[in-house]
Amino acid sequence: MTSFSATDSLQKRGERVYSITTKVGCGIRRFEKTGRAQLEALIRHGLNPWDKLLDIGCGALCGGYWMIHFLNRGGYYGIEPNTLAFNAGVEHLIEPGLFEEKQPKFQHNDQYDLSGFDEKFDYFHAHSIWTHAPKKDIENMLDGFVEFTNPGARFLTSFKSPRPFRPDYKGDTWVGGSHESDKAGICRHSFKWIREACRARGLDVELLNGEKIHKQKWILIRN
Repeated sequence: MTSFSATDSLQKRGERVYSITTKVGCGIRRFEKTGRAQLEALIRHGLNPWDKLLDIGCGALCGGYWMIHFLNRGGYYGIEPNTLAFNAGVEHLIEPGLFEEKQPKFQHNDQYDLSGFDEKFDYFHAHSIWTHAPKKDIENMLDGFVEFTNPGARFLTSFKSPRPFRPDYKGDTWVGGSHESDKAGICRHSFKWIREACRARGLDVELLNGEKIHKQKWILIRN
């Protein structure tokens, strides 16, 4: 049963999601703005309504809400292990009939296993996932991008660079809140390492100067 309210703004509905869980992928004061900014960035970098998009770490559908509306029927796919956040987003954000009209598909594993979708994608998106994921998980995502995309596919993702006293992350576990942890945290990866990981898979990568959401740098990867 949905708790959607047609009289509330999307921002207000997002604040209701926060009353259930804070692990939604967007700040409470900028919920609507952040989701819209994700779609705008995707469009600037080539997303078309007819594309098949995979949203990695779709959370409570802060950005997914906008992407589902923009894409054609059957175009949106999301992967999110935190079912509490996901279900809260579905309950409070999604208008009645939208899922029936657009037919989005979802998986809830935490291994970045994309085989269950049985689909080839035109676009990957990951907002504030590489700022928590270890390098082995990033490599899994890149491997998935190689295996499960069509020629000419693109991957728009964000990261944070190392700084003095905030070194390049060498661990092998997720950092920050998740479906398994309430502990906050951020990790950082050098663009040099990202570029090498992409080149090892035959992928091109571009640092997008001037493209920022939540003070994170954005890159565009092409196969």
